[in-house]
Amino acid sequence: MEIEEAFAAYQDAMVKAMTFFSGDEEAARDGVSQAFARALVNRPMLEAMPDPAMKAWLYATARNAVIDLKRRETRLVRFAYENEEADLPDQRADDPVTRAAMESLLEKLPEPLRIPVELKYYKGMNAAEIGETMKLPSATVRTRLRAALKQLRENF
Repeated sequence: MEIEEAFAAYQDAMVKAMTFFSGDEEAARDGVSQAFARALVNRPMLEAMPDPAMKAWLYATARNAVIDLKRRETRLVRFAYENEEADLPDQRADDPVTRAAMESLLEKLPEPLRIPVELKYYKGMNAAEIGETMKLPSATVRTRLRAALKQLRENF
C-alpha cells in the first residue's frame, strides 16, 4: 500500500484513536499529521511492509508523537509558571495583611529586581515591554523576574 492510500484509509480512525488516547483532539490531529510526515520520510521502508505492519507503524508513530506533544505542553506550562507568565507566588495577595507583607518584601528587593516585578504585576506589562522601558533585553528582564520571584518565595 502507498502512503497516500494509507492516509485515505487510516487517517480518520487514527485521529479518533489518538483523541481517545490523549483526550485532546488537537494533539491527536497533530500527532497523526506528524506520523504521516514521518511516513513520507520512510516511504521505501513502509511501502515494502505488509499492510498490517504499516498500519501498526503508523499508529505507534502517531501515539509517540502525541505523547511528545503532551510532554512538551506540560513542560511549557511548567516553564510559564516558573518564569514570567506566573502570577505572584499565590492567591493570598488579595488579603490586605498578606498584600502589605508582600509590598514590604517588594520594598526590600534591590531596585533592578523590584522594578520589573512592579511593572509586570502592577502595570501588566510583558517582558518585552519592560525591556523597552528599562532599556534591557527581554531575556534579562525574565532572568530578573525569576530571581525576584525566587527571593519573594523564600522570604514570604
